[in-house]
Amino acid sequence: MVDTRVEVQDLFDAYLWIAVAVAVIVFGAVGFAALRYRHRSGREPSRRSDALRAELAYVGVLVLITAGLVTATFRTEDEVDAVASDPALRIDVTAFQWGWTWTYPDGFRVTGNSESPPTFAVPTDRTVRFTLRSRDVIHAFWIPEQRFKRDAFPNRTTEFDLDFDQPGMNGGVCAEFCGLRHSQMSFDVLALSEPDFQAWLADRSGGAP
Repeated sequence: MVDTRVEVQDLFDAYLWIAVAVAVIVFGAVGFAALRYRHRSGREPSRRSDALRAELAYVGVLVLITAGLVTATFRTEDEVDAVASDPALRIDVTAFQWGWTWTYPDGFRVTGNSESPPTFAVPTDRTVRFTLRSRDVIHAFWIPEQRFKRDAFPNRTTEFDLDFDQPGMNGGVCAEFCGLRHSQMSFDVLALSEPDFQAWLADRSGGAP
């Protein structure tokens, strides 16, 4: 199982600390130059001079940083995009203006819209395979708590796996502008232990589609 939160958070931390280091170096160099070479009476302004080695070293460092971040980004995306050979649960997700439909293997469905956002359940510590599609325009399935977002396209299906390691409620929204009620196109994911999930499913589906 791949925890998307850990993978994406680690990548974000790498970007953040590299950005902080670069900012410290740049602002430090600018501050040093401003103080060390500030205007003083009797001092002539320095003339332009080339520092080819320093400039090449600077460019080389930037290339290495960029290559490292690009490599880490693609590696993380590959890990997040990977799907299990045998997921514990499969759920079909259909997005539409402005709501969602979640279909479980036995045919039980949870549907909601902008006026009544849906809540669907998943088991914890199990790999859940989602098959995502759109009924009309482009939408986006986004669960901020999971650090995961995936676009939903009309006439195309997308598959991805998610793992919910802790019981609780996770809020989700559409993250692609899709019309007047886009901001109200939300949903909730209720993560339950396996016994509680089976009880939730049996209670709402009545044991039949």
